[in-house]
Amino acid sequence: MKETKYHSYVVGELPEGCKLCVNGAKLVLFTTGICPRECFYCPLSPWRREDVSYANERPIKNVNDIIEEAKIQEALGAGVTGGDPLSRIDRTVKYIRTLKENFGKRFHIHLYTTGLLATKENLEKLYNAGLDEIRFHPDIFNPNSNIFQKEIENIKGAFDFEWDIGGEVPAVPGQEERIKWYAEFLDKQGAKFLNINELEFSETNLDALLSRGLRTVSDESSAIKGSLKSGLTILEWGEKNTSLNYHLCTAKLKDAIQLKNRLKRMAKNVARPYMEITQDGTLKFAVAEYENLMELYDLLVNDAKVPEEWLYLNLKKRRIEMPIEVAEELVDAIEGDVKFYVVEEYPTWDRIEVERIPLL
Repeated sequence: MKETKYHSYVVGELPEGCKLCVNGAKLVLFTTGICPRECFYCPLSPWRREDVSYANERPIKNVNDIIEEAKIQEALGAGVTGGDPLSRIDRTVKYIRTLKENFGKRFHIHLYTTGLLATKENLEKLYNAGLDEIRFHPDIFNPNSNIFQKEIENIKGAFDFEWDIGGEVPAVPGQEERIKWYAEFLDKQGAKFLNINELEFSETNLDALLSRGLRTVSDESSAIKGSLKSGLTILEWGEKNTSLNYHLCTAKLKDAIQLKNRLKRMAKNVARPYMEITQDGTLKFAVAEYENLMELYDLLVNDAKVPEEWLYLNLKKRRIEMPIEVAEELVDAIEGDVKFYVVEEYPTWDRIEVERIPLL
């Protein structure tokens, strides 16, 4: 077992999908929020627990949205997720085919599924569409349920196809023996890897995790206390007792590495000339806000003599965007109720604002 430069831990090799993911090169293709299971640790936000589709943060209205988002990200692959993508199998297959047709066979696509809907027919559809890697997440923490037994039988059927097969489960403290059982099952079937994710609190799983006595490692972190240790225990055991590759994906990897690298890839393709790209891949620029934007725009161009190419009238957010240096010169020169700010945003479709500092 060794620690990677991505703040994660690995036994053997990283799965192909993970290699691209840690570099921010995987499009997150959320095909539906519908899922046949209700896992107590599911972190999915309320608005995504419906039959909705997203390419990263962009809502999908048609397949062109997927293509556009992949181009902006300069994606080299996609991770198909949900919900359970197999809940809307024809939509999922359509999206996979679209990506392969537009970006070629080398565009690597992996998919997550519970296994419950992984019938022979559905698996064949995915394989024929060009899926490269499939990751199963059965209900291993409820081994006596009928759902779990069906999932296990369906997983066995996936080995009739020539693609990479693995498992992916959260490191739930106290459930190490169940994860070990799953690792042995995968190893016996001939799977390639088992990914283990550090468990985290979210808005939707908070009560369920607290009721089970789970707590965060600190007030500043969403990671569950004991989850990382649990995952490391599995990797140490797995290295000695199975032939699987293992990857322990930490909360720090997701926040400090994967997301940042994806933002950097996107920022250079969406940044306007007046925007600065920060080390974290966010966009930094200045804005002016005023009740009558057209009046303000006319004032800046005709009276303050600001070149029009330095200004962007953003009617949707009701502001005028500009270089920070320009705003710093204008803040003392423009009288009235005009307010100037330096803002920092994600370069994503939803342009989430992460910081706003008033210029005084």
